[in-house]
Amino acid sequence: MRKQTKVVAVASAAALLAIGGAMTSFAAQGWVEEDGTWYYYDKDGSRVEDEWKKSGDNWFWLDSEEGGAMATDKLIEDDDKTYYVDANGVMVTNTWVKVVNEGQDDEDDPAEYHYYYMQSNGKAYKGSGDKVSKKTIDGKQYAFDEDGIMLYGWVDEDGTMVNDEDGWADATYYFGSWEDGSMKTGWQKISVYDNTDDKEDDYDYWFNFKANGKKRVQLDNGSEDTDATWKNNGKYYHFDTRGVMVYEWYPTQNTTSNLHSASNWSYFNSPEDGAKVVKGWFKVVGPNEDTSFKELDSESFASVDGVKNEDARWYYNDGREEGLVAGKIKKIKGKYYGFRPDDGEKGGAMLKGLCALEMDGENIVKVYDDDMDADDLDDFLDGVDAGNYTANTYLYYFGNADDEDTDGAMKTGNVTVNLDGETIQFKFRNNGGAESRGRGVTGVEKGDYIYKFGKKIKADSEDKYILVYASGDINSTGTVTVHDYDGSDVRELSGLLKGQSNADDKGMTNVLYNFGTADQGWYLVNTSGKIQTGTKTGVKDGDDWYWYMYKDNIMMYTDSKDLGDGKIDGKNVGKNLKSNWNKTSMTSAKIADFLDVK
Repeated sequence: MRKQTKVVAVASAAALLAIGGAMTSFAAQGWVEEDGTWYYYDKDGSRVEDEWKKSGDNWFWLDSEEGGAMATDKLIEDDDKTYYVDANGVMVTNTWVKVVNEGQDDEDDPAEYHYYYMQSNGKAYKGSGDKVSKKTIDGKQYAFDEDGIMLYGWVDEDGTMVNDEDGWADATYYFGSWEDGSMKTGWQKISVYDNTDDKEDDYDYWFNFKANGKKRVQLDNGSEDTDATWKNNGKYYHFDTRGVMVYEWYPTQNTTSNLHSASNWSYFNSPEDGAKVVKGWFKVVGPNEDTSFKELDSESFASVDGVKNEDARWYYNDGREEGLVAGKIKKIKGKYYGFRPDDGEKGGAMLKGLCALEMDGENIVKVYDDDMDADDLDDFLDGVDAGNYTANTYLYYFGNADDEDTDGAMKTGNVTVNLDGETIQFKFRNNGGAESRGRGVTGVEKGDYIYKFGKKIKADSEDKYILVYASGDINSTGTVTVHDYDGSDVRELSGLLKGQSNADDKGMTNVLYNFGTADQGWYLVNTSGKIQTGTKTGVKDGDDWYWYMYKDNIMMYTDSKDLGDGKIDGKNVGKNLKSNWNKTSMTSAKIADFLDVK
């Protein structure tokens, strides 16, 4: 037993001698021993009942239930006061007394004994019945019910024990086990039965009790008790509506609003720590309204859609009012990082890899895709051509935080990205702040290369050359569009002559012309992405068709390299084209004249 004073009192030898001396000194009045039992007679010779009589320094009770015999080893109820006499009949004082619990109940009152504390006047401490009345005994605080029984376990504000399996959630105080009974303060790890969130088992949870014994708790209406988030030794802890110290993700801001909003969540480390992450990076599995109080390896936690054990992500708390950073590009220690907006269980997670983002300045409005692979990139660019995205949609590259050599920081300038084994060259803006830095550029760069959302436009090795249209350069302030066409795409454009007769079966039978100059936005690009310039009298693409250029003017795309032998409708148009090719007067209109196309 933990209390050294909690023992049944025993009268001293001196007390017994005093009793014997007093009792043997009377005959018809006072103490009389009859057949080994002591009685007390008044002056009329009647036995005294239900009264205290003193002998020496000790008090004794004459029990009417026993015909006036001196009571021994018994609780005494006298005028709503409770006393205890020991085996020698002496009223005990200043000590603990334990009495067998005749109504022991494993569920509501499992105590084997009930404990009382008898004061210096012999009266047991008693509670008021409407509030917890605490008494300090040997430096510890205890509470008692209206009958003087020591309270233990979980106790309500009104002083009622609530030791049923669910009572702890609404209780205010904790007084330890029935063998202990002292009021608990500070940190306490307590085993409780929890049947919430599909649980039905005993769990060891941490609680914290204030100096007055009340547990720290968040109020049910969604607001917080001033002590629900508690600072101790420079660390912050939070307690839920039951008083349990929260851990991992917990919605501390407003439990009635969108639980998928990152601004509503804070992270509180492990079940054994619980200290809030108030500043800096941390890597965990993302929050979800069903994730509180679940271990990372629990079956129920792993079943949450989109949240698996291996899906731990990086988050950042800036330590200020903003708290968990979400929905923006933010500069941290000289580097820029992107954080998902409040878009589900990933809200606030650091972005990684190649990402398609809709932006509003530095704020991320929507994540169309992140950590994209080669197919994702192709689908995105096809979607751009189809008009599926807003004008404020851009590609960014944040490295890959899973690689040892990168940390998820934004990449700028010329960057080579490996997507599924395919090496792709990109160019991202390297000037400006979070409102523009890192965006993939679109347009022509210094007449050398063309980019579309940061991706360098190049002909595949099978195509050799592609036709590209770009409406501006990479520094244009307005919207710039880029479209690329392989051979099959080009042959679907207007201006193609098909099925023309050719007498000697030589030269051109199909011609596409009238493309335009670089000033008009038309370019020919090879497999390195280099823009082609100068006079070209037939460079073959992957489809065995030929391109013809004069300076930066893309003149023709035809199925024959030898223009001189080409006849259409019996006319030797190829000869005329060949003889006039290098003349400055050669234009698309002139080609049309030679081809006799009006």
